[in-house]
Amino acid sequence: MRKCSFCIQRIDRGKEPACVAKCTTGALTYFSEGKGPRDVQAYGKDERLHMVYAVEGRPEDYALPEPVPLNKVTSLQAWKWLIGLVPGGVTLAWLWKKIEDGEMRHD
Repeated sequence: MRKCSFCIQRIDRGKEPACVAKCTTGALTYFSEGKGPRDVQAYGKDERLHMVYAVEGRPEDYALPEPVPLNKVTSLQAWKWLIGLVPGGVTLAWLWKKIEDGEMRHD
């Protein structure tokens, strides 16, 4: 979902996004120009989110946070990502050493 480009290439040709076109339950709807039904509250519209949820009732009824949290990258997220590289680096170093040791024995 984070990689979603909202099928801009389809919208430019007058088509719905692929997820809306293929949704078998009809749970997804696409409204061009952000125009949707007036009687339904648009959750996330004021925050200019990529996707806006049509909510009948209160957001709390759907366990949605109110107010809508802003999508921000924090320094803690960057550190978590970098820390995730450490086990991979250690594993690669170990494999490299094993390969070098194996080559030394064959010589």
